[in-house]
Amino acid sequence: MGYCKFCEAKPVESWFGSWCAECRQIKNLCNVYGYERVLEILKKCCIRNENQLENKIRNHKERLPSIPEEMVPDASTSDESYEKPKTRAKKLK
Repeated sequence: MGYCKFCEAKPVESWFGSWCAECRQIKNLCNVYGYERVLEILKKCCIRNENQLENKIRNHKERLPSIPEEMVPDASTSDESYEKPKTRAKKLK
């Protein structure tokens, strides 16, 4: 059997078919609602422009809970037992 002519990833439903089960459903929706209408819906709902992306990020940030004061580490109290980890980035000469 061959692969779906639409998604090109899944095998076709039957030996004489051209589409997999999922792509056949998409094709049937397009036949019912019209290809132009389905494409318009996909563009409006799935494709984001730069402004929409920025709005989504801003809305997500606004929904994040704020960190309570007692959980924010105090910069004035330092842990003197901390040693900076040695990495291979700066080799000793």
